[in-house]
Amino acid sequence: MIQTPAKVLLLEEGIIRERLKGYLESKGYIVLEAENGAGALGLLNEQTPDIIIIDAYLSPISSIEFCRRVREKPLTAVIPLVLLMDDEDDISNNLVRLQVGADDYIHKSIGAEELAARIQAKIARFHALRKLVQIDSFTQLYSRYYFDKTLASVLKMSDRYQHDVSLSILDIDYFKEFNDTYGHQIGDFVIKSVAQFIREKLREVDIVARYGGDEFVVIMPETSKDNAEKAMVRIQSELAGQIFCCSQVEESLKISISYGIANYPQDAGNDYELVHKADQALYAIKNLKVKKVSPHHYKRNQ
Repeated sequence: MIQTPAKVLLLEEGIIRERLKGYLESKGYIVLEAENGAGALGLLNEQTPDIIIIDAYLSPISSIEFCRRVREKPLTAVIPLVLLMDDEDDISNNLVRLQVGADDYIHKSIGAEELAARIQAKIARFHALRKLVQIDSFTQLYSRYYFDKTLASVLKMSDRYQHDVSLSILDIDYFKEFNDTYGHQIGDFVIKSVAQFIREKLREVDIVARYGGDEFVVIMPETSKDNAEKAMVRIQSELAGQIFCCSQVEESLKISISYGIANYPQDAGNDYELVHKADQALYAIKNLKVKKVSPHHYKRNQ
């Protein structure tokens, strides 16, 4: 398996940024650059780096405020965050930054080899922690545990910054019949294939988790219900046109999904209500499909 290069978000000025960027790129890292805190926070809405390196003397958004905002967002809460300090500065001047969420500090004069060694160790620990706590080992999506812990935090962020959050629950149509017809190994193949397909079709900032069995759930921050609907319709349509082949069966497999959407605060006032509304919407659609569609639509001869 080809390992994806780690991404480093580098928030520093001019000459120092260019020097550190050169060091990092020479070691195979992908460097995401930002010149100020607002730009970095905006970038974190689109991408999830493996480590963040920031100037300890950041302005106009201070490094203390930046650390706080990074730590309050579920997708970035455990990303390693390293401060860049002037060589003559005493660490006691930056204790408050460590207390609010920075993990470590390095001096701006650091050499290439030391920089690579120190951040690689932090990235390795981050990946291990993320896999242990956040990831469903079967699908490599976020886990149900992570979803349950995250949704309330996302809604709090929504309240603070006055933006919508949409939630979608997705379910594989007639999944039981995949298992009954082909066996559980093919059922496993179907779940993994759909999980990968959904993840690839959504934004990096969207939180895609395995909800249980053949159900998936997607948290879409800063997304209206209409835009969430458009995203789900696109995924549903593209998946319906996809043919999945597995060496263990002679037929190619055609898979379809159903989904239900709810929006906060439009449809619900808290996390429990949001999940319940999306679940209701999903099963209303599922009941219609049971009445209208042949359960054998998922098979397609080669």
